Amino acid sequence: MSVLDEKPLPLQTLLRVDSVSMSFGGIQALNEVSFDVKAGTIHSVIGPNGAGKTTLFNVITGAYVPDRGRILYEEQEVQGRKVHELVRQGIARTFQNVELFGSMSVLENILVGRHVRTRCGFLGAMGRWSWVKKEEVEAKRRALELLEFVGLVDFAHHRSEDLPFGWQRFLEIGRALGADPRLLLLDEPASGLNAVETQRLGDLLERIRGQGITLLLVEHDMSLTMGISDLIVVLHQGRKLAEGTPKEIQSNDEVIAAYLGSDRESFP
Repeated sequence: MSVLDEKPLPLQTLLRVDSVSMSFGGIQALNEVSFDVKAGTIHSVIGPNGAGKTTLFNVITGAYVPDRGRILYEEQEVQGRKVHELVRQGIARTFQNVELFGSMSVLENILVGRHVRTRCGFLGAMGRWSWVKKEEVEAKRRALELLEFVGLVDFAHHRSEDLPFGWQRFLEIGRALGADPRLLLLDEPASGLNAVETQRLGDLLERIRGQGITLLLVEHDMSLTMGISDLIVVLHQGRKLAEGTPKEIQSNDEVIAAYLGSDRESFP
């Protein structure tokens, strides 16, 4: 059998959400939600406002502990672990609202993201040993490399709050990449972007996937979501309504009714 005749190996499951439920008082934010995210894919979560998307992200990244269910990352249960522990394990995220250190430079914001991959603590900084200086040089080199990757290297020494809003979005993604994640969660990254910036974002996300990083995306921009996603999960009132390829989701009558209304033309 030739190489061309060989079947591709099945993708490994990187993240498993297993029957996860989460409530706040009398509000059931998530109800028995389950799905798998395969390594090397772009997996999106869509749904109306209040469907539970951000709650799901907060459970996966350790901000919330689910009432029931499991989160498995690289086949290990991680629910209940601290946020910084999960970042060290390779899970990073961005937020709906841009969360930058406005008075810091663009470069310094990336270096904050690199902190989790350095060994130097307070005593190391005080001692200024040779290994500390070497680590600082390497962190700066990697930070500049990431700024080049997201298209902001020419603004490395500008204050982050002086950047246009769209560029701040790209900086936040660069900072998350500074942690060298294997799984990157992006919460509405296209929010507030114009059409040109959204196109640039789609290109960036494809390039991130090309670096071997798995993406889990919450997004309301359907053109972007349908254009780059391998699989899509649809949440509605805290439950998983559907899961499938963009083509399957576009033709799902339940999704059209619940998320987009009855107008099939709403889909791109």
